[in-house]
Amino acid sequence: MLFITLAAASLFAQGPLGEVFCASAGELGLAGGSPALMVTVFERGSWRPAAAYVEPENVTFLLVPALTRNDTDLSRAVARAALPPPVLRNETTVCFEAAPGTPSAEPPAPGVLIAVEKGKSKYHVFVARAADVENPAYFNLAWPGRGEGKRPDRVERVGRRKPPRAEKPPEAKIEQMSPLAYWAAFKLYRITTRSLPPGGCVETYFDVPEGTGDAAVVLTGGTTPGVYSYVITYVGTGSTKTGSVTVYQGSPQTVVAWLGPGRATYKVRICNQNSQVAAVHASALVRVANSQYFRNDVIRTTRTFIPFYICNPTGCVPLNERLKTGSNYLAVPGFYVDAASDIVIDIYLRVPKRATSGTLYVYWGGLYIGSIVGQADPRNSNYVIFSASLRVPQGLYPYLLPTYGLGGVISLGPLNDVGGSELSINVGVRRPTELAPAGDALYGYPTKIFKESLLVVSTRAFIADLEAVSGFGMVMVMSAKPFESVGQSSYTTIRMTVKALDSGLNPVPVAAGTAGVVVTSGSSWILETLPWLSLVLGIYDLAKSTIDALKGAVQTFPVIGYVTLLLDKAVQSAAASVRVTTSGNAITVELYTGWHNEPLAANVTAAFPYPPAYVFVSRVEYSTPYVPNTVVYSVDGPALPFTAIGSLPQAGQTTYFPYRTLSCGAQEYTIPNSFKCINEYFR
Repeated sequence: MLFITLAAASLFAQGPLGEVFCASAGELGLAGGSPALMVTVFERGSWRPAAAYVEPENVTFLLVPALTRNDTDLSRAVARAALPPPVLRNETTVCFEAAPGTPSAEPPAPGVLIAVEKGKSKYHVFVARAADVENPAYFNLAWPGRGEGKRPDRVERVGRRKPPRAEKPPEAKIEQMSPLAYWAAFKLYRITTRSLPPGGCVETYFDVPEGTGDAAVVLTGGTTPGVYSYVITYVGTGSTKTGSVTVYQGSPQTVVAWLGPGRATYKVRICNQNSQVAAVHASALVRVANSQYFRNDVIRTTRTFIPFYICNPTGCVPLNERLKTGSNYLAVPGFYVDAASDIVIDIYLRVPKRATSGTLYVYWGGLYIGSIVGQADPRNSNYVIFSASLRVPQGLYPYLLPTYGLGGVISLGPLNDVGGSELSINVGVRRPTELAPAGDALYGYPTKIFKESLLVVSTRAFIADLEAVSGFGMVMVMSAKPFESVGQSSYTTIRMTVKALDSGLNPVPVAAGTAGVVVTSGSSWILETLPWLSLVLGIYDLAKSTIDALKGAVQTFPVIGYVTLLLDKAVQSAAASVRVTTSGNAITVELYTGWHNEPLAANVTAAFPYPPAYVFVSRVEYSTPYVPNTVVYSVDGPALPFTAIGSLPQAGQTTYFPYRTLSCGAQEYTIPNSFKCINEYFR
């Protein structure tokens, strides 16, 4: 088992480490708290991110897609790795960078100032909870790993900045009325390469919009460990940032530089200072306030049953005795994210009472999110039900987004004595996103955009998306994007029903049709045809390349895999099909996947007599040879989590919004002042 070293624990490390100390969480006064700690030090007149790590604990990951069949080969379904403890124990070792002297400025977030003494010297470090950090530019996350540091002679908590009284975040309204601060990441393709020679350089331009609170260039997982120099030029003024950054072994990401607020165009140049050829994976990260475009993307899972036993004609036996002890975590793949102002994880898990202590801990990748207390199942007292929604702290967004969800796996546990049990599980993710349509020319009439995703992890693992843009007419794309095959594949049918209502919630009639299904290996045909839609299959390629790179960097938590895609640009298939039916104000799109393990996409067009006020997914269903037709989601009208969004400007008003974020798959251009979506970047 490999662990991230102390150096690699610093995701945002930007230079040589200072003095490093190690002490127990009990000595530091942190025992009993969350492991999602963020660390900063005051040095040379300002606060800066500091390297830190939390000692991890060994766990067993039970990979859910491989557990859904009762003839599962357990060796493919179980993986040993590590997670930070859900609660810092007295004996948990915490290592951190510390700076000499005493800070002379207010810390950048609520938290605790800790002083450590070694010999005659005194050092300090400021520790905050991720939930209390609004500007992560000053902080590093304490990552799970092992490292070496000095043992301090004395540790003392010398100051505390208290957080304001906690307030419940306001619920999003159906029409977005005020700006939201959101985070987004997009890949920088021109400086992403697998073969940068020693001394070689790569460069690109990218744009950030009005309302940017901060931006950063990030080297992500898969970048060869070593030293890289950089020059970042603000094109408007010619001012530059220069320096070097060290990428450590195992690091999922390393920030090159934070760039500050405001609308800007940047030229980025990265050079390989190592003696060997290097791979470079780069993204931009932005925090923006935006009220013009708003939608709530939803990823829902089907209700998945996990039988921990094998059955044959003579009876059923427990799957494996070794699952009866130890810390077992259910690992559910498919939750990749690229942008959000708010992320909520919905959890449902039903387990035997003997398999749990009564508390369920939730992780996303290697990041601890929160806990849920179980309740007795009123129908069967031998079972416990965990059901709750957890809001992801915004301080964790800069770690989730450039890595598209740190491998896209949400883990739940610990569970003990699961042999012979049957579990049922649902996991969902809701996230508002503020992404503008691709292209500079926008519509002159009210437009709605929505996206609904269904994650299937039984008998095969894939995600199905329905994305649409609507005004007087509507264009929808339903796509199915499989993950790595974990057993016998099978056909699946997905049905999503879309309804249209006017401002009085009265039905708006609709007519619809389709051009059929295309099986594709990453072709940009759908984006070339429908440039105003967001990524569709492009996000699949973007996530695939990022996560594949991350798999080579991280060993402490599971990372999802994808199928190997076909080499042909497009393969027509009679096995896969799409059927579109209408009834009044409802359109039902039914995608039959056939027996394919390749991405599929179907284009659907619709027309209204006048633009509807609300367009929303009212029903989601699926079926397989092993699972009869199942309703995953059903509502009568727009409801949270909603999928209809606010309008674009009316005719005659300004319709230009040049920042396209993820809609292009890249926010880069060929030469200054020549903004466009570049098809070659869809790969």
